Amino acid sequence: MTLSRRKFLTLAGKVILFLGLSSAFPRLAAAAYDTLPIEALRQLITADPRNSRTIMWQSKTPLEGCRLQYQGPDGTMKNLPVNMESLEEDRVFNYYYTCCLKDLTPDSTYHYRIWQGNIATSWQTFSTAPAKIENFSAIIFCDSQCGQTYAGWGQAFRTIWQRHADAHFFAIVGDIVDNGQQEWQWQNFFANIEGVLPQHLYVPVMGNHECYSLIWKFCRPHRYELSYNLPANGTPELQNYYYSYDYGPVHFIVLNTQMLELKDIHPDLLEKQKIWLRQDVKNHRAKWQVVLMHKDILAYDEYQEGSKTMMSISDVGHAFMPIFDELGINLVLTGHMHTYRNRGHIYHLQPAEKGPVYIMSGPIGNQQYTVPADKTFDRSAIYQPTPENYLLLNASNEKLSVTCYTVSGELIETYEIA
Repeated sequence: MTLSRRKFLTLAGKVILFLGLSSAFPRLAAAAYDTLPIEALRQLITADPRNSRTIMWQSKTPLEGCRLQYQGPDGTMKNLPVNMESLEEDRVFNYYYTCCLKDLTPDSTYHYRIWQGNIATSWQTFSTAPAKIENFSAIIFCDSQCGQTYAGWGQAFRTIWQRHADAHFFAIVGDIVDNGQQEWQWQNFFANIEGVLPQHLYVPVMGNHECYSLIWKFCRPHRYELSYNLPANGTPELQNYYYSYDYGPVHFIVLNTQMLELKDIHPDLLEKQKIWLRQDVKNHRAKWQVVLMHKDILAYDEYQEGSKTMMSISDVGHAFMPIFDELGINLVLTGHMHTYRNRGHIYHLQPAEKGPVYIMSGPIGNQQYTVPADKTFDRSAIYQPTPENYLLLNASNEKLSVTCYTVSGELIETYEIA
């Protein structure tokens, strides 16, 4: 949410475009894995991370004929073809590469490298999830978007992983970058976690800022679409917009809350998502059902086009909360408002003790605001203005717990669901 900032940025964006100065923004040098000009090497979540993994990277020049070579626990070496897609945006070409590894052995370490011709990168590693996961932890970030520099984001990412080295994966619950079309944003987001990103399994969620053009108009989020190859949802035109995956006793459901931003491109986004959501939960009966989505269920002074109000339940809340009640969702984690709020259990339109638990957190980037309280629904809140913060999710068959920490290490709150 950047309502007061947007007017300034819109004007600045127009001036920059008029003067042709977008290339004057600072750009971190692309990392080269040995002699191949590869950027942003990353491993992405799959529907079942016990036996599969998606490896992606990108470059500024086409790497024709590249392949991924990997070695499993039995020592067998295999070579896989790589899919390449390209995009020209903000006057820059980017090439996106994807390789999907399947039929892997659970709880095993794999080594891989990328070849083009007779040149290869150094070896990288990842580990598949255990066949039976009794308990695990995951790091939940929200709103990593930054202005001017992503150096703080990079330092926070490293600090938090040192603090929670046993976490199995991390998620960013939307607004990964501040502007979805701007080259500088994506370049700096990835460059500041280069080198440590490949070591950690990544769960991305689309936010509203991924859907902004260079002049702050709504647009198709091409960069997000190509940056993340995610589990299939059965609707090709909405691939990578929403998806789900299983991890131990939890079924995670990643939803897309950008109905406003995408209404001219995908006017049926909400209805298709509702149909998919009901079928997805029916097909995946886990101990716990956890939703990750960007926009929150409450408005907090942000104008809602549907309800024509700036308070109480948001348009996103009205759209999804009744379905969450119907499906027995246990926990909903959101961002967007750049603060921490715990509402405990809520049924749609009224506080309760048996509906889903709703927790909002963030930011992990440097965009900070003072957010008003909601006296009806807020069970607890972080002090204002909100410092950078994140969640640690712990899950077992017996309980879920969510702990909010600041980046500096201050414990804000732990909440348990049993």
